[in-house]
Amino acid sequence: MALNPRKLLTVLVTAALALGASALGAGTARLATSLAPNTLQPAEATGLPDAAVIRMMFEGLVGFLDGELVDELASNWTANEDATSYTFQLREGVKFHDGTPLDAAAVKAYYDWVLDPNSSGARGRSQLSAISEIVVLGDHELRIDLKAPNGAFIYLLAVSNARIASPASLAEYGDDLGRHPVGTGPFKFVSWDEGQSVVVERNPDYWGEQAKVDRVEFVVVNNAATRVAMLQSGEVQFIEALPPQLVPVIDADPNLDVVSTKTNFLRILQLNTTKAPFDDVRVRQALNYAIDKDQLVNVAVAGLATVMTSPIPETTFGAAAQPPYTYDPEKARSLLAEAGYPNGFDVKVLTFTGDEYRTVGQVLQQMFAQVGVRMTLDQQERGALVDQIFKPVEENPTEAALVGASATTGDADLAITTSFVRASFPPASNNWSFYENDRVEELVAAGRATGDQAARAASYAEALSIIWQDAPWVFLYSPDSVAGRSASLSGVAYAPDNTVDARRAELR
Repeated sequence: MALNPRKLLTVLVTAALALGASALGAGTARLATSLAPNTLQPAEATGLPDAAVIRMMFEGLVGFLDGELVDELASNWTANEDATSYTFQLREGVKFHDGTPLDAAAVKAYYDWVLDPNSSGARGRSQLSAISEIVVLGDHELRIDLKAPNGAFIYLLAVSNARIASPASLAEYGDDLGRHPVGTGPFKFVSWDEGQSVVVERNPDYWGEQAKVDRVEFVVVNNAATRVAMLQSGEVQFIEALPPQLVPVIDADPNLDVVSTKTNFLRILQLNTTKAPFDDVRVRQALNYAIDKDQLVNVAVAGLATVMTSPIPETTFGAAAQPPYTYDPEKARSLLAEAGYPNGFDVKVLTFTGDEYRTVGQVLQQMFAQVGVRMTLDQQERGALVDQIFKPVEENPTEAALVGASATTGDADLAITTSFVRASFPPASNNWSFYENDRVEELVAAGRATGDQAARAASYAEALSIIWQDAPWVFLYSPDSVAGRSASLSGVAYAPDNTVDARRAELR
C-alpha cells in the first residue's frame, strides 16, 4: 500500500504540542473512539478508553509527557539512596474541581483509601502495593515509605491508576466515585452517557496553562467505516483505531491527515494456564508455532506493526529479544500430539468488538485450523469482556482471550509485574493467564530491589526468557497506533502508551 509521505505524520507527541501561553480557543473538539470507558475512577481503570478520559480530568504526583517522566502535582521530588523513601514537594495553589485544596493531607487521604482492601480501588492498590506508609511532613510536603527498595516505584506513580481524586468526593461518593470524577486536571467532568459518550469542559481554575477548547467530547463509535464517514463529514475532528484498509481514504482527502505513532502496546492471545489444554506448556508453545506472524501482520494491519520478539515491548527498558517462534505447523502438530491432542481441540476465544480484533481473530482461526485447533471467536462489548476476564481464578470461565497489553511506564518492572506475577491475578491486575513461576517472581523482585540499572536489566532478561519459553500467551505483534485527524484540529495524538491524549486539543 502506497502512502503519501506528506500526509502520513509519524507523531512522537513532541514538545511542539506542549501547552503554551496563547489566547483561549473556543468550541468543542469531538473525538470518535472505538471502545467505551468502563469507569472514570483512576484506581479502578482497566484499559485504554478509561485512561484517555481520566487523563483529561486527573493528575498524579508525576506523569508522562513525550514518553518522559515529568512533574505534575509535585513540583519536585527526591529519593533516598536505597530507594525505600520518596519525598515530594507539592505545587501550591492547586485545587480540585470541587474547590478542595490540594495539599499533603489530601494526597495521603486518597492513597490511603486506594490502599484500603475494603475500597473499590483494586487496580490502584496493585500498582501502589509497595507502599508501607505515607507521612505528611507539612502542608505541601509528604514522604512515601516503601516496604522494600524499589528503583522503579516513581514510574508507578505516573500511570493512570495512581492519579489523584478529591478526598471530599471520596467522602461524598465513596465507591461510586467512578460516576462522579473530581480531579485537578485541565478539564472537568460534564456528563457520561454510558456506552455512548463522555463530555469534559475546560477547568477555568486550572493551575497550569488553560486548555484551548471549551469542551472535548469522546463519542463511542465501534465501526471504523462509520468513524471515517464522521470525520469526512466534519461531525468529529479525530478518529482513533483507523484500520489499515481505510488509511488511503483519509490520505486522499486534502482536509484530513493520517497520524501514525509507534507504541509500547501489544496484541496477544492470552491462554488460561489453569485450564486444560493450556495447563500444558507444549500446547501453548504449539499455538505460537502455528501462527505465521509476518503474514498475520500483513493481512490484519497492512504491515503497520512489529512482530513481538519479547513478552514486553522491545522499546521498554529491560526488554530482551528472544529466539523467535518461527512459523512451523509441523512442529505445532508434533507438540500437540505429544501433549495428548493428536486431533487438536476446540477453544472459544473472547475478544472485543473492534474491527482489528475481528480481523486478527479470523486469521488466527484459519491458521489454527491447519494444526487441528478449532477456534470460535466470541466478540463482546468491552464492559462484558472486562467483567469476565477480571474474575478471580476460581470463578473465571475464560479459556483464551485476544486482547491488548502494554508497558505503561516504559520500564520492565511494571510490564512484567502486571502480566506475569501472582500478585497480579485478577481482579487485582492483568495476569489473565494466571501464570506463575517461582524463578520469575525472584528475578522481578531482584530487579525492583536495586538502583543498579545494569543489574536490573540482567534480572529482567532472565525473567523474560523464562516467560517466553513458558508461553502463557501466543505472542503476536506490537501495532502502530493509526488515527485520522481533521486539518482544523491540532494537539491531539496517541501517546506512546496507545492512549489518545487530547489535553492540548486546539481548533482553528
